[in-house]
Amino acid sequence: MSRTRVIVTLLVVQAMFGTLPLTGQTVMRWIPPIGAASLRAVGAALVFALVAGRQLATISLRDVPRLVLFTFLAIVGNQLLFLEGLSRTTQINAAVLITTIPVFTVAFALALRRERASGLKLAGIAVGLAGALLLARIEQFTLADREVVGDLLVIANCSLWSLYLVLARPVLQRIPPLVLTAWLFLLGALIVAPFGLPSVVDGMADAPPEAWAAAGWMVVGPTIVAYLLNFQALRDAESSHVAVFTYLQPVVAGVLAWFFADETLRPRTAVAAALIFTGVALVQWAAKRRAPIDATATPRTGDRRPDVG
Repeated sequence: MSRTRVIVTLLVVQAMFGTLPLTGQTVMRWIPPIGAASLRAVGAALVFALVAGRQLATISLRDVPRLVLFTFLAIVGNQLLFLEGLSRTTQINAAVLITTIPVFTVAFALALRRERASGLKLAGIAVGLAGALLLARIEQFTLADREVVGDLLVIANCSLWSLYLVLARPVLQRIPPLVLTAWLFLLGALIVAPFGLPSVVDGMADAPPEAWAAAGWMVVGPTIVAYLLNFQALRDAESSHVAVFTYLQPVVAGVLAWFFADETLRPRTAVAAALIFTGVALVQWAAKRRAPIDATATPRTGDRRPDVG
């Protein structure tokens, strides 16, 4: 995948993920977080299994432990923690805390020696973080008793997703993103569906059309489309490169608030957006200086780092 395609793919991914707080809270007026997680997992599993078809059989037994670990990090633990946290805290708090993903990702990547630190990369992450926090209105972040648990759950979600981004990248060099995504959602659905689907059947029976529309989009946009494209980009870009695009989620949330809630776009929005795009550009520049992305290049055996599972 060319560098331009990686960038476009990651922009689409964050646009999809950025709609989750709005649609997720809409759906959770009718069903609990475990129900919402089950809806996402089962819906995505069915679609990915149909599309992947016979390719699912290409997974070897030695990959099973990794698949189980990745299912917990990226599907079960990740989604349950975020939705449970979102149900207990505010959208502002969630938007602020999501910006910790690039920070966690860089920390894990450096600790596990998957990436090398560079001043340009760290500067880009810092600048982008400043812009994201400004846009997410960090001054309105609260630690009210009823929201602390929700905030901690979102932080835990961010750390799991970040660890997944680091651990999964070498595996995606040999397992196609579609196959890996399909298996993770199939395993995730088997785990959460028995606990969550009954609440979906009961809760959505009397739900209005807007709730059904939000549920449908929650499965298609920030689940099926976002996960598959994110995995494709992760195969061809460093984990920190993929993670820094998370800073764009508050931008998407701000546009949605402006469009659906008639919120006014203020000067701070322009300043924050400029910082975010500057931060992303710095990380892009750091990646470009290190080595061009070449999807046709095959890593040499001696250069490939061992998988972690």
